[in-house]
Order: sequence, then structure tokens, then C-alpha cells
Amino acid sequence: MLLVVLCICFSTPASTHLVADLAEDLAELLDKTDAVSTIRYILGGKTSSLGDENFSLKCSGCETIAKALRTLVKVNLLSDDRIVQTIASTCNLLNIQDKRVCSDITNEFRDEFLTVAHRLNFNPKWLCFMIIGPSCGQPPRNFTSWNVTIPGKKPKPTPLVRPNDGLPTLKVVQLSDVHIDLQYRPGSEKDCDEPVCCREGKGAGDKAAGFWGSLNAQCDLPLWTFENALQFIREKIKPDVIFWTGDIPAHDDWNQTREDQLHHIQITADLLSHYFPDTTVYPSLGNHESAPVDSFPPPGITTEGLSNSWLNQFVQKVWSRWLPPESLPTIGHAGYYSVQYSERLRIISLNTQYCDRLNFWLYLNNTDPGNMLGWLVEELSSAEERGVNVIILGHIPTGRVDCLEAFSWNYYKIIDRFEGTVVGQYMAHTHQDHFSLMYSEEPDHHPTGFQFIAPSLTTYTNLRPAIRVYTLDGDHLNSTYRPLNSETWLLDLDRANKKNETVWELEYDTVSAYNLTWLTPHTMHQLYEKFRGDRNFFDRTFWKFKNHVQQPDEGCDDECYKNNLCEIITGRTGDPEICKDISLEAQRGFFLRNKMC
Repeated sequence: MLLVVLCICFSTPASTHLVADLAEDLAELLDKTDAVSTIRYILGGKTSSLGDENFSLKCSGCETIAKALRTLVKVNLLSDDRIVQTIASTCNLLNIQDKRVCSDITNEFRDEFLTVAHRLNFNPKWLCFMIIGPSCGQPPRNFTSWNVTIPGKKPKPTPLVRPNDGLPTLKVVQLSDVHIDLQYRPGSEKDCDEPVCCREGKGAGDKAAGFWGSLNAQCDLPLWTFENALQFIREKIKPDVIFWTGDIPAHDDWNQTREDQLHHIQITADLLSHYFPDTTVYPSLGNHESAPVDSFPPPGITTEGLSNSWLNQFVQKVWSRWLPPESLPTIGHAGYYSVQYSERLRIISLNTQYCDRLNFWLYLNNTDPGNMLGWLVEELSSAEERGVNVIILGHIPTGRVDCLEAFSWNYYKIIDRFEGTVVGQYMAHTHQDHFSLMYSEEPDHHPTGFQFIAPSLTTYTNLRPAIRVYTLDGDHLNSTYRPLNSETWLLDLDRANKKNETVWELEYDTVSAYNLTWLTPHTMHQLYEKFRGDRNFFDRTFWKFKNHVQQPDEGCDDECYKNNLCEIITGRTGDPEICKDISLEAQRGFFLRNKMC
């Protein structure tokens, strides 16, 4: 099929012999594996996982396709317009998506992909590393060699003592991965041929989109369900602070404009202000806020139409309702900021899209984009000198393969150095409910920190809408602002759709469910050890909670169990040692299965 597409698209006398030169490689590839699934994966189609078997052949497929592009571009037989046309035609011919989606998504990514691919000279190994991940291809030269300078000697860690009961606490709500769909239509088809459904047509029976949202479908969240969540939070939770950790628009990546993204940001910010006029919100950008999705060119990209200043400057204005003037300049510059919450607490919000593997701009230069990690070290050094604790917010967890290795390892070292200063890390992105541990480089390898990874409010896909609530050590003389407990609340979506009754239920609180005293790196590491020693305990707690589904699934098999254990202790991308006695395939497997978040 691929050979047919190439021949159709490049059937000129001058190009025929070039296509023929590739025929032997393509024929061999087609004999060995399913090249169509490789192309589906590259173009973001319905096949989201390549599978571990024949993985090397899938990589060969990617490299062969990239080799074809490079050869034809090199001899000026493939113009930019023809590249875009060919990708859209291939997408349609292989039934990856319908013609409209194929055409729109290729046009959406046109400028970004062509700019980066030309500067990389269409190197096959680089492109496949960029698109598929670290298990396929290799990074551009000097891609992983940079280091952030971390000054000063690390203070000796002091044992953590749980605060006494009765002291003031801080109630915090984390909202993340809302993915509001302004085109959601109750009664529409929830089983459609596009990446996002519940928008068009008329569904019958259980195939019809529910009023409050839809399970077992690729559907995002209605705006009114988001409002209902805010009403519940205001009336029941009564938070002191809200962490808003990104991903506001729906997953219709092929059909988004900059204006659409700004409209979503404005609507949700206005709703938060309406329901919580006296509560401070601390936002972070998600990878879906930009158009195209994942496109976050660093400040050095200043070309008109390519720069990300349109987004940074807009959120700088919107977020100014909650943040002081001194926090705003770095937002307009690169989408991150620091704010003094109290005399003893500073909150830092990072733009973690500067480690996003699907942010293609980073393949041109990924050395500390926007100087964000260098700036973070300065902020933490200042806080350490003044005895101030720091909470870090972000979207993409820095230990997942979604996060580029050099960034991830530098961030890991920063947390190790400032383990006595950083008292909490709050991330999202995966739509699931889990956590990730980080360890010291010192001989004892003691746990230095961990990241909460909060569940999503969207149902995408087959998830009950979730709200995360934390109780932190609050405002008092010796406050640590460390988490004492966390809760996850879920909407009973079946009941809401059948009876039009919206009931938010407490799924679990962490201290009670896991029999902990409070939530520190040490207690969370002990919890990991309990998971590792008691498979039944893992299944009935962590695995059940992680997926926040309406009905439990069939369970977690041995490979799934090992992958989850590995994911919990993998605080930095591509660590060759951390999971060697659990599962060698764990990190790669999780990247493939969660590529579309």
C-alpha cells in the first residue's frame, strides 16, 4: 500500500527510479510486519500502541518512510505542498481517519513539522526518535548532553515529623485535564469514526451521548458538567486554594485554531472567578493549550506565525487576576512563574511542555528551553537561604517517557539537591490517579520527593470525572506545607445520566486506604514496597483507584503489574537501572500506551 501511495504521488519520469530504489526495502518490510500500523501510529491514528513484539520492525518501517521523504526532498522532487498533500492522502487512503480529519490535522501541523524537518535534513533516525520515542531511532547530536549548574552544597536532610493534630491546615483542590468540549451534544453518536465523538448524529440506546458525559466512548466533558463540578467544590470542599494544572480544550486536535484555544482558556478562567471570587487559583499550562497541540516553541523562536508569544501573553493577562505583578514577566516570556504565597511558602508553576517529547521545536535545541530550569535553581536557592518552602506545579510528570531525558535528569538532580526545600510536586496529564517517586544520588538512595499525578475531570476515555483534594499542613509558625492527606472524588455518571442527579462520591482518601500517617517521600516509598510485596493489596487499591472507572475492569495482569511498579519508582526518563529487576520494557510500554494524552 505504501509503495502504491508513493508511486501515485511521485509518478514522474524523474522520480520513478527513486521510488524503485526504495521498493526492495519496502517490500521486505511489508513481508515482515504490518507497515500500515506503523503509519497509523506515526500519523496519530486509531492504532495507539505498536506492541513490544516486532517493535524493531516497526522502527524499520518508520525509518524507511522517512528515508523516502528525505530522498525525494533532497533532489527537489517533493515540495512542501506536496509533502502535506501526500501525508493527508496517505492518511485517507489507509483509512487512518476520515478525509476531513486527515486534511485538517496535516494542515494544522504543516508549518511546525516542515520547519523542524527541514532543519533536521529529514534524518530518518532523528525523525523516528522524535515521533515514536527513545526506543526507535536516535536523538540529534548533543541532544542529551546539557546540564544545569546547581550551586552550593546540599544540606543534610532532617527527619520529617508529622505536625500535631489540631494545627491549622490548608484545603487545596487540584483541577486538571478538564478537556471541555463546547460542541458536546447530548443524544448524539458516542461511537463515531473520528477521534472525538458525542458531537454529531443521533445515537440509539447506549450508543447515545449522555447529558452529563459519556463512558465507553472517545468523548470529552460538557461545559455544564464542569460547572457542576465547580458548584460541588464550592459547596462541599470549600477550598482555600486551587491548583489548575492544564489541558482545557477538547481532544479535537485537527480542528483547533489559536482563537479556539484562547476562548477555552477565557471561559474556564471566568467560570473559576465566578464560583470562587475570593479564592486564589494557581494555573499551569497543559500541552493541549497550544495550537497545534504540543507546540511550544521556546522564546528563541520569534518568527511571525511560529512564536508562542500569542499564548504566553494571553495567559499572562488572564492569570493576572490571581497573580501579583512581579510574577507576570516570566509568564509572558515563557509560560512559567513564581509567587510568594505566604512568609513560609512559595509556589512555582513550570511550563513542562519544555520537556514534551511531542513538542517538535525541542529537536532543534532543547538546552534548558526558556532558561526555565536555570531560573528554577535560582528560585530554590533563594528560598533555601530564607528558610522558605516551595510547592511546584506542572502538567507533564517529569519521570514519564513523555518528558525528554535531558530535562528529566536535570530536574531530578534539582529535586535531589533541594529536597529540604521542595515540599510538594503536583502534576497531571495522564488522566489517571497515581504517583511517581524520586531518589537521592547518595549511597543510601533515600527517597527525596514524589509527584502527585492527578486524575482527569474529562471522561476521555471511559473515566469517571474526578476531583483531587489535598489537606496540607497549614499556616502556622512552623508550617511545612507538606501534604497530610489527599482525597479523590468521582461523579456517578450512570446515575447522573439516568436520573439527572449529580452525586459526587468520595472514592478514597489516601491515608485511610493505604494505612499511612501522612504523605512524605518516605511513607510513599513504604507504600511502594507494600505494593511490591502484596499483589492483592495492589489490585484492590492502587489499580482500582488509578483508572477511576464506573465499573472495575478485568484487572491487571503480570506485565501490567510490573509496569506499574516500575512507573511508580521511575522519577526520571530513561533510567537504565531503576527497573532492571522489575521489567525491562516498562518505560517503553507506558509511553506507547499513553501517547495520545
